[in-house]
Amino acid sequence: MLSEKKIYTLEEANALVPKLLSDVPVIQNLNRLLIEDFPDVENARQNAKLNGGSMQGGAYLGVAMRFSAMCQDLQSKGCILKGIEQGLVDLYSIRDGREVFLCWKHPEKEIKHWHDIDTGFSGRQAIWAFT
Repeated sequence: MLSEKKIYTLEEANALVPKLLSDVPVIQNLNRLLIEDFPDVENARQNAKLNGGSMQGGAYLGVAMRFSAMCQDLQSKGCILKGIEQGLVDLYSIRDGREVFLCWKHPEKEIKHWHDIDTGFSGRQAIWAFT
């Protein structure tokens, strides 16, 4: 995790978009795999009190570790993963002397929206209103 939050200019945030376009779909797929493709792990979780195990445990762990590493990589760059399934990423910025989020949603080719810290996705405004 970041010790200090990264504050992005619009230009800096847009320079990160190619990485987001590449990484977010992979993270979404890994998330889907973790949720859908390991029924034996869920059974093991439910039977853990009975000393249950899972034949899928190793594969599940591998997917979970890759998912975690990719999320941590984006977070180390100041990205805030707000909705993995929806492909939402926020980045801190400054507007009129206050912190706001630049808001990106997959598969946007550039940052097109921003919102106040406390409004979330529903408060998105067009980037032309940013300056």
